[in-house]
Amino acid sequence: MSDLSVAVVGHANAGKTSLMRTLLRDSEFGEVADQAGTTRHVEGGALLIDESKRLSLFDTPGLEDSIALLHILNSDVEHKHNDGIERLHDFLNNLADYPELQQEAKVLRALLNNDLICYVIDLREPILGKYLDELKILSYAAKPVIPVLNFTEQGGENIEPWKRQLARLNFHAYVAFDNVHFKFSDELKIYQKMQTLLADKEQLLAELIALRESQWVETFNSAKQLVANLFIEAACVRYEADNSESAIATQTQLLQQSVRRAESQCVKQLLQLYQFRQSDLHNEALPVQQGEWELDLFSSENLQEFGISLGGNIAKGAGIGVAVDVAVGGITLGAAALSGGVVGALWSVKQRYYDEIQAKIKGKRYLCVDDATLQVLWLRQLKLLGTLQQRGHASFDKIALHSNLKITADNLPKKWSSHLRKLHSYPQWSSLNKGIKTVTANKRDLFIAELVSEM
Repeated sequence: MSDLSVAVVGHANAGKTSLMRTLLRDSEFGEVADQAGTTRHVEGGALLIDESKRLSLFDTPGLEDSIALLHILNSDVEHKHNDGIERLHDFLNNLADYPELQQEAKVLRALLNNDLICYVIDLREPILGKYLDELKILSYAAKPVIPVLNFTEQGGENIEPWKRQLARLNFHAYVAFDNVHFKFSDELKIYQKMQTLLADKEQLLAELIALRESQWVETFNSAKQLVANLFIEAACVRYEADNSESAIATQTQLLQQSVRRAESQCVKQLLQLYQFRQSDLHNEALPVQQGEWELDLFSSENLQEFGISLGGNIAKGAGIGVAVDVAVGGITLGAAALSGGVVGALWSVKQRYYDEIQAKIKGKRYLCVDDATLQVLWLRQLKLLGTLQQRGHASFDKIALHSNLKITADNLPKKWSSHLRKLHSYPQWSSLNKGIKTVTANKRDLFIAELVSEM
């Protein structure tokens, strides 16, 4: 197997394991905590390119006493003419004399045994002598080194000083990479820097970059299809009720429950797609708890959260988020017609004329999810998707997801109104409907593709 092996090193608690988790898309790798010395052993993972090629990554313990280690490496008079590699081997051969530096010895072995070194720098800390000593020790291994500037958002004021310091030490191939506020483009830069430093691995890394790009695009497209499918499920659903308040209330509750379950399932699938655990969003500022939104889809507070003003006429509908509708001869009757469009839904009479007439004769009503609630359903899934796109797999801090994103024509599909009119005409497209055989025909697939293109 053709391998490229990389040692991830740095001071204790600089974010080495966090980098591993994010690159591996594995929230379970290692242990991440706000305390020094969490990683005590060398642990490995791999990015598979194909059956014969892979990039191997090795997480190492933190360098906790680089000052003492460098002093020992430089103070042996007997071997003072040895080069850096020989000094590292001499230290390891005499490790019994330095029992307090067992962790550092594990790091040195990783330096010698891998092709390249990623040195993780915590930008939240000022430039201290111990970090410069660590870089000096890394240079002894005579391996290419990529400094990774971590926590760029929290430590932004230290980026330029670190760049200048690295340049003075002849480290020019640094990468800014925030493990918490993830950018896929920054991940690609790491591999591109590796290409620059390792000419003999250029083709292998080119294949890795192409693979990671295709996987990222595929994941994003799959996520958008999940959102589009949820929208179709909710927009096409319709429940039939007898023309009485109790019947309408009962069916309204059942419809709301079915849509809530569908949205909850979409949230869980999005988390799984981006390889996050259900618990990863627990206690976050994101309004999702254990795969369910804290703010219920069918609530006046939820609509107001997204900038939808509710008037007094809302009480004339079936319930918040649900519309009562009977369409006969092109005229929409019932409470929905009195709600000013907030809870009303317009159905396509042309394609459903017979059903509506029959419902009127039987004294029944159709219930559906109203326009305003569908707008919220659409937008908050996109908010969640955007958050997952920028979330590192080592994140455990609260996500700053602002609640002031309001529904406007700019963040809804361009053909929103025509989309709704069409979807209301195809109840057979929704598996949430009772007593209607679900049909997933080519038209439905084409409609999903159109929605995906508008995201």
